[in-house]
Amino acid sequence: MPYGVYAECPCCGKVAYGKDEIEQKRGYRNIGGCKMIPQSYCRTCRSAHSVAGEPCIVNQAE
Repeated sequence: MPYGVYAECPCCGKVAYGKDEIEQKRGYRNIGGCKMIPQSYCRTCRSAHSVAGEPCIVNQAE
């Protein structure tokens, strides 16, 4: 997966395409220098404090 083209949340499975949609739904992480990569989890799952390896809190609430 090339960064900036496509990103999928490992928790809820929401998909974002393109830099604008990734910024809106996920945000970016600065990993040093000028390198930016999409956040692993979407904003909703991060706000819900979802934890890797545990059932998705967001999907349980739906």
